[in-house]
Amino acid sequence: MKNTSRHPAVIDLLGGTPHGAGADVATTVSVPTPSPAPKRPCKRDFRSHRLRYVAALIVVVALLGWSVLRLLSGNDERAQERIADEANTSESAPALDVTPPALASVPTTETDATACRTDPGDQKSGPGVIAAFEYAYYVTRSGTAVRALTTPDTSLPATEKIQAGIDTVPTGTTHCVRTTPIAAGIYSVALTEMRPGQPRTQFPQTITTKELGGRWFVDVIN
Repeated sequence: MKNTSRHPAVIDLLGGTPHGAGADVATTVSVPTPSPAPKRPCKRDFRSHRLRYVAALIVVVALLGWSVLRLLSGNDERAQERIADEANTSESAPALDVTPPALASVPTTETDATACRTDPGDQKSGPGVIAAFEYAYYVTRSGTAVRALTTPDTSLPATEKIQAGIDTVPTGTTHCVRTTPIAAGIYSVALTEMRPGQPRTQFPQTITTKELGGRWFVDVIN
């Protein structure tokens, strides 16, 4: 009978035991343990931290810039408001050389040489008593009122003659009297008489006034 040698691999496949020298040796196969993979450097973590720092820095810079802009804009707004307030104040402030409407009818004084008066006047000054004298003559049309405004020893006519002169003046005649001081109590007077339907007439006069007992009177008319 002929022995047939088989390849050990065939014997293993058939479930038999290999023969020969190779059958007596037990082969132990050790499976190598895989070495752990080397750790890669944490580049991603480093980049992540760097991005966070950059983002935080950007936020801080943005906040600082916003604060600076807010401060500058606030200063600009306050400056503009102050300029607007000053402009409004300067526009609304009345000029010092403009006479308020409420004072326009106040009787003028002897220092106002350009005023032509038609008011009732008073006895507080020379120009005041001159205005009162002409008002009594042309408006009140009373010789008694006229004579009461003169000094006791005046050279002017008596009450009757003054009244006779008043009666020759047409009713409705108006007047205007302008006084300019010459010396103490003495005034250059421009009396303008305006009769109805006639051109105005001006009478230049020099009137001397006196103060008696705290009141002023007409003394002489030239």
